[in-house]
Amino acid sequence: MRRLTKQVIDETPFPSAGQVFVRDAELPGFALRVTQGRKSFILEKRIRGRMRRLTIGRYGPLTVNQARKLAGTHVGAIAQGDDTAQVRQDRLHEPTFGDLTAQYLERHAPRKRSARDDRGMLHTHLLVFRTRKLTDLTRNDVVRLHAQVGETAPYRANRVVALLRKMFNLARDWGLHDGENPATRIQLFREEARDRFVQPEELPRLFQAIAEEPNLSVRAVLLTALLTGARRTEVLTMRWDEVSLNRAEWRIPHTKAGRPHLLPVPHALVVLLRSLPRVEGNSYVFLGQNGVGHLQNMKRAWDRIRVTAGLHDVRFHDLRRTVGSWLAGSGESLHLIGKVLNHSDVSTTAIYARLNLDPVRQALERNAAKMLEAAAPQRSPSVMMKAKKRVRSTRNQTSHNLEPARREAGCEILPVTAAR
Repeated sequence: MRRLTKQVIDETPFPSAGQVFVRDAELPGFALRVTQGRKSFILEKRIRGRMRRLTIGRYGPLTVNQARKLAGTHVGAIAQGDDTAQVRQDRLHEPTFGDLTAQYLERHAPRKRSARDDRGMLHTHLLVFRTRKLTDLTRNDVVRLHAQVGETAPYRANRVVALLRKMFNLARDWGLHDGENPATRIQLFREEARDRFVQPEELPRLFQAIAEEPNLSVRAVLLTALLTGARRTEVLTMRWDEVSLNRAEWRIPHTKAGRPHLLPVPHALVVLLRSLPRVEGNSYVFLGQNGVGHLQNMKRAWDRIRVTAGLHDVRFHDLRRTVGSWLAGSGESLHLIGKVLNHSDVSTTAIYARLNLDPVRQALERNAAKMLEAAAPQRSPSVMMKAKKRVRSTRNQTSHNLEPARREAGCEILPVTAAR
């Protein structure tokens, strides 16, 4: 046995098959492994009764002196009880983000109503992490991804971070990761609460555009959303066994609030539902393509309707907000509105008090009259009386500003079954 040197290594020929070991006389366990076309440095040591072979590196990128020094470092770590070979094995079999994704989609996503949205993010924005080890993902990686997605879709970027944070919390619960959650303490983009709803003067255009839509299922889905305020997924997955047309009731079994929701069905909607076709073996109300399953992707149809109606900034969820705002404009209480929309938190319903401007308008008109009277005491009583009459006239005109559109929608647009 000789001391490993550059000359010894260079003179060692490559075998025609198998592998050859040239052991070092200076450092026990340190050796050169020669295979067909490759020479590598290794360290062999017995750890806890088992012979371990650790690859240090390839000859060429590493000199023999560098390799011997690294081998000595490993020998010292082994003497202190470390199992470097086992650490490498564990590292090799450490779960990747792709493994966590598979577990998440199998064990957690099916319980979420937003599972479809999660799959979309996992197969687009988060696909870049798929082959990365969980311990390799850092907060900087998440920050960069958040900024990248946020350049065009800041709200979506926030949802991506929220999904990542949830997945790493579950990874800890499932024993896949015991390190720090890289999606915590991320500065999210500011989000403005949406208060968009279909205005009275816009509603006739929307109903007309829906009536012109050729897809019957799309028409029925949109009208159901507009007349009940139910959420998109709740409407799309409506089943015939959940609806009693005789009692005009719809029992939604699975809701965002986590409890079933019993919702009265307006008469116009009952008439529409009675006219819909049914397919044997398909329990869904709004049929999918070729009568299979339920309607799922209606983005193109909805975009087409928005363009026709001139409502480019109205989203599907804004239809739900439209129901709440019209109820508020009709003077219904926040408690009743929350019951219709199945809100768990009264603060969620409070937005509709802000959207109903009639009480605010009347209060400002009364205040304006008082301020004008106080600011002009020298004006004659006859002039002030005329000003008060104008204020009262304006108040009467604005106190029920939804009525013209409601009348128009009721007499011309709501007979939805006539739509072709």
